[in-house]
Amino acid sequence: MELYRIFLKKQIRNYIFSSAVAVLAVGSLLMLSSLEISRVEYYRLLLVLLCSFVIMASIEITIFLRQIRPIRAALVQENAALSMLEEAYLHTHQLPKRAVQRIMGPHLLGLSVPALLLTFWMIHAGWVTFPYFYLILAMCCAVLVACMHSLIEFFLTCTSIIPLIKEFRNRALEQYSVDFSLEGHVFVPIRPKFLVSCMLIGTFPLFLFIMATHIRMNGERNSIVVVGLQSYWAWAGMVLLIGTLFSSIAAWLLTNSVQHPIHELYQAMNQVKDGNLI
Repeated sequence: MELYRIFLKKQIRNYIFSSAVAVLAVGSLLMLSSLEISRVEYYRLLLVLLCSFVIMASIEITIFLRQIRPIRAALVQENAALSMLEEAYLHTHQLPKRAVQRIMGPHLLGLSVPALLLTFWMIHAGWVTFPYFYLILAMCCAVLVACMHSLIEFFLTCTSIIPLIKEFRNRALEQYSVDFSLEGHVFVPIRPKFLVSCMLIGTFPLFLFIMATHIRMNGERNSIVVVGLQSYWAWAGMVLLIGTLFSSIAAWLLTNSVQHPIHELYQAMNQVKDGNLI
């Protein structure tokens, strides 16, 4: 049960970290610095985000608890059946993929759909003054942020499930003298994992800058005040910094994902060299 609590704490920390990088750094700072609206409209949009966040959190927490139900059941019982341990072992390997599905599904839709509907109503009621076309840009930005969030969450989950995998395997060996195998189970092939990761790392800053520039230029075109060159470069530098920060974090997580199995392979080779053939 202690291992389960540690795992939950790691998952909460990982989620807060990836959400902070994706939603706060990109969604809030970038969009609020690019939109040319009044302070009252800012507060109204923040209220929309808060209401949407409550809806999204309720849905996502429910689905997350359902995803980890087999793992919790196996960890709570000290003498769990072999079939239960095997189910938890295989289910644990699926958690990184399920994290991506959870973020690109309930997380994305639970946050974006209520936010778009509420903002559409506010534009129609005259509470905010930007054009309806911004809702399309907001949806594109939401997908971009969700991709960024899911990528970080995937690699952090890959790290956090290692103690669980070892625990289920050791308990099966100690209690039933059975060693689990992943033969015939391919959860996330390495080729698409590297392909999608590298594509997001390379293209995210570009898409981020294009969308922010469109919003910024459209706002300046409809405004009487002309923003100076120095102000532009301060804003552009912030956008570039956010894109570079994400690429650095994603590249670091991808590197750790490669280093861990290689490190275990070296350890196994050294054991064989020393005559330990277990």
